[in-house]
Amino acid sequence: MTHFHIANVPLLSGFSMANLKEGQSGWFLTRAAFSSAQPEFYIYIDHISNMFLGRIAVPPDVVNRFVIVIHADLTADLYINDFGISVEIMVKRDIKAGESITLLDIADIKGLKFPDIAIGDADKVICCFKQGWRFGLFFDLNPMVQQDIAAMELTLGSLYRYLSFKYVYDSLEIPEQYEAMVSDGWFPFIEIIGKEYKELGSIYQDRFDFENRINKIVNSFDKDRIDKMVAKWWRKPIFQDKQTILQAGINAFLDNTEEGNINCVKNLLTEVDGILRIQYHLDTGEGSPLGPQLLEHISEKGKAKTDSADSLFFPELFLSYLKDVVFRKFKLGTGQLDLSRHTSSHGVAAAAEYTRARALHSILVLDQMNYYI
Repeated sequence: MTHFHIANVPLLSGFSMANLKEGQSGWFLTRAAFSSAQPEFYIYIDHISNMFLGRIAVPPDVVNRFVIVIHADLTADLYINDFGISVEIMVKRDIKAGESITLLDIADIKGLKFPDIAIGDADKVICCFKQGWRFGLFFDLNPMVQQDIAAMELTLGSLYRYLSFKYVYDSLEIPEQYEAMVSDGWFPFIEIIGKEYKELGSIYQDRFDFENRINKIVNSFDKDRIDKMVAKWWRKPIFQDKQTILQAGINAFLDNTEEGNINCVKNLLTEVDGILRIQYHLDTGEGSPLGPQLLEHISEKGKAKTDSADSLFFPELFLSYLKDVVFRKFKLGTGQLDLSRHTSSHGVAAAAEYTRARALHSILVLDQMNYYI
């Protein structure tokens, strides 16, 4: 591990957030996290590089990550490039110790730490790391409070998650594209993040050969993949109790026929409603909740499984998806009879609405709920 100990470092407390003349007051930033996609990144990284890397004559071009630990005695330890990084993740499948992990295996990223670097409660920290072709920068220099190591690890995890799955977050920042995807029944489901969701973003961006590319994604869910995905469901009692019914809907999807699509949707959307109601009753003891209560409850369970508002679980967005797509209301005579739990159950959805993609969405909704429960 490349390590430098520096004496007599500046009493760095943060960075000014505005131009200030002598005698003026203003705010300064003591704790923040930035990605290299943000202009502020380059302002702060230049100051930090000049202040610390310049002291040891290390050119920035050879640095892909560093951690600076500033001590109360105004000495600092600087670690460059070859130190370890540990990332706390939630996985989509069973993983054995020592087995390789790819982004396809990750359901969520919760935290990041540097296991070989000692950081004390009185220390101040600056760190920068590279993920893919992007960098993340974090600093906590507040002189008034002790270092909260746990909070730092969560913030670093959020930054690492953003850099690793930036294409997901980018799609959410293009309202027209995201709304078109949701309107067609798509969502950043945990199962498709890491592969298919990136392709979906590309499809909805240029729409070249749209239908064939969508079908390719849908058809990638063959029997082997579906079986591996739903095998996780049966570990949860609420899913296990419904295994026979749910499996009937899954088998209908695997038939890959028009009739199979219809049977899959009619079966599974009803069971989505049932699982929401049973889980609500198990958690609260109440037996007659209103529809919005059910949806808000599952969203809250998703939040409880994560440590960040921008988690890949996206519980707030999933709540909106359930309201606007899965349980979308209808009114005869308006022509707005898009496929939903209600139009299917009340028998007013047209046969053409029961597509193979919509059948897959029903399965993916249940899979998302399985992660939340």
